[in-house]
Amino acid sequence: MTSGYLLKGGKSALAELRGEEPAVPAPGLIEILTSSVSSLLTASSLAAALPEVLPRVAQLVPLDRVVVTRTQRDAGARAPAPLFRWSASGLGSAPPVHSVFEHGLGDAGFQEWIHPLSCGRSVAATRTNAPETLRAFLSRAGLMGLLIVPITTDGRPWGHVGFESALLDYDWSDEDIGLLTMLAAVIGAALTREECAQALARADRVIQHSPTVLFRLGPDPALPLVYVSANTGLLGHEVEALLRTPTLYRDYIHVDDRDAVHRALARLLEPEAAATTVEFRWLTGAGTIRWLESRCAALRDRGALLGIEGILTDVTERKTAQEQIAQLARTDALTGVANRITFTERLRQAFAASQRGAHPFAVLYLDLDRFKEVNDSLGHRAGDLLLQQVAQRIQAVTRRIDVVARLGGDEFAIVQNELTDSAAAGALAEKLIETISAPYSVEGTELRVGASIGISLYGADVLSPDALLAQADQALYRAKYGGRGRYRFYSEQIDREARAHLALAEDLRGALARAELEIYYQPQVELACGRIVGMEALLRWNHPTRGVVLPEDFLPIAEKFGVMRQVGRWVLDEVCRQMARWRAQQLPVPVVVINVALAQIRMGTEFVRDVMESVARWSIKPADLELDVTERVLARATLAQSNVLEELRRNGIGIAIDDFGAQYSSLDYLRSYRVNRLKIARGMIAAADAERDGGAMVRAILSLARELGVEVVAEGVETEAQRRLLVEASAHAQGQGFYYSRAVSADEAMSLLRAGVMRPGEAQDTHGGEHHEEN
Repeated sequence: MTSGYLLKGGKSALAELRGEEPAVPAPGLIEILTSSVSSLLTASSLAAALPEVLPRVAQLVPLDRVVVTRTQRDAGARAPAPLFRWSASGLGSAPPVHSVFEHGLGDAGFQEWIHPLSCGRSVAATRTNAPETLRAFLSRAGLMGLLIVPITTDGRPWGHVGFESALLDYDWSDEDIGLLTMLAAVIGAALTREECAQALARADRVIQHSPTVLFRLGPDPALPLVYVSANTGLLGHEVEALLRTPTLYRDYIHVDDRDAVHRALARLLEPEAAATTVEFRWLTGAGTIRWLESRCAALRDRGALLGIEGILTDVTERKTAQEQIAQLARTDALTGVANRITFTERLRQAFAASQRGAHPFAVLYLDLDRFKEVNDSLGHRAGDLLLQQVAQRIQAVTRRIDVVARLGGDEFAIVQNELTDSAAAGALAEKLIETISAPYSVEGTELRVGASIGISLYGADVLSPDALLAQADQALYRAKYGGRGRYRFYSEQIDREARAHLALAEDLRGALARAELEIYYQPQVELACGRIVGMEALLRWNHPTRGVVLPEDFLPIAEKFGVMRQVGRWVLDEVCRQMARWRAQQLPVPVVVINVALAQIRMGTEFVRDVMESVARWSIKPADLELDVTERVLARATLAQSNVLEELRRNGIGIAIDDFGAQYSSLDYLRSYRVNRLKIARGMIAAADAERDGGAMVRAILSLARELGVEVVAEGVETEAQRRLLVEASAHAQGQGFYYSRAVSADEAMSLLRAGVMRPGEAQDTHGGEHHEEN
């Protein structure tokens, strides 16, 4: 029914109430509307159907214009153009119908007329009987009459159809208006259908381009595939083929994952089973493998199984990323071999397998020789590149069943599996040493490093994997201190030595409290005249049961077991105290020398603080002290730790390179460290007599030192020939050794200092022995 003003000349409900003949729709309108419903609801698009339907309706009523307009707009959007517009031949276009509302917003009479539209009812008016506001609009629009029918989609206002009469004073009957309202309702239904189709199409496109497949399995015990969504590009198989053979999908599940999928589906067959998720590998038609995640649940009706529905998601990228992350977590980032975590796991696996009766295995612990020199001279980048090449060489001589790992720094470890003969471990070690010792080319520079290896063998008496690795470490320690470039098996002898070393380390910890340590002093003299130029402090341990223990016998143990720092602090303070006593007695001692261990250098600024505090505590001058550091210590200290020496030198402490030429003969140290003195190693002095070129080497060092303005002290001077060689090479050469004096006690040293000059054989050390390395 209409609300508002009816057009003059029509057969309205009011006419019926007056007893006039009932109103009837325009002839043929019902037939046209009936056919229009089919056209609108089956057309591929509403825009294609409206030009066919609405002109026929308009010409039958008759009408002059029909406009379909959307009035419901999105926030901020401009007014949309009409979806459809039709005008009778010869008529121009009229203002859009929605301007009716804009025209009459402020008029109460217009609002009353237009209000039914908001309630989903049609409104109609003519120019002769419409309110003044609406009449003015109709006049401007060139209309005699207007019918507006609302369109709704899914129960919501969408827009309207405007039926306009420009030439005829036509009055629609209620029946006509009802039928046209029904036509608007059909248009709304068609719009709803079209929007749903578009939404489904969008959803289908999303599914087609998403890593997701929907599926359903039937309730039959075989769980046949009864539905699968069309986006099977993910699966790599045609839908028809999968549905034609409903159980074919099982063949495409990776054979190693079929049991896991079967167990997951079996759980869903149990009553009140919760939804489950399973990941598995899927074989595509192209022969590739994809990782799929299946989230599925059972469908039931009153307990009866209707089927299993699920969603398949492609998780290949996630699984690949997880595998890469896991690989990174288990791999040494620099060399690509296993890291310590992986090595520990594989070692434990090998240990457990051997306990169950598998073949025994060996652990090889490997440490590079002279690697520190590469880092110091060429930088850490060159060191990293060298480590990568070393790792490649190790992998080249080991088998796929073996485990190669980098434990940190320049340390590698190998689990040699399925060992049938212990000699095979030795053979591998020899091959490793040979391979690693061959020249390397790093950024155009030829480099050489060596390797020392410790080997431990699995045995029923080994208590744990960690114990096996510790045994290999002990054997490595034995190999390194036996001369490097070699390998050693762990044995009962090594174990006894290790236990003895541990006991000695424990004794050493208490030696300070028991006052068992004592400082001896060996004079350094100017070889041409015998004048004393310094005293080198040498440590002795008066062990209650072992007797006098020399530093070369216990200081390496002190370093290995972490006692060196305590011992080093005691030596430093005791020497400074003794120097203060000599100064107080005005004895002519130019400098007192202390040997420095690697553990002290590694203390960094803490060691610098210890030195300067001892100097200040005993009120001596920094120049009264000289710290001797061997080439071996310099080679093993990092660049940052070596800066400790430069800081001490800036504070006035003398620095000397001890045992120069003994192992590394690195002239680069003379450029890197501005030292006060060089101490030629005793081996070079001994070779000066025995070898043809020995004297030339000594003379070359003395000449180089003279050019650099550095003093030279020769260690181990034991004969007149050696003394004469040194004096002839340099009038200012200095030396120390048995030819002049062994190490003596502080009281005996005091007597020597009072004399100021020494002649060969004037003093002897009844304890015997001279220092070997540092103390």
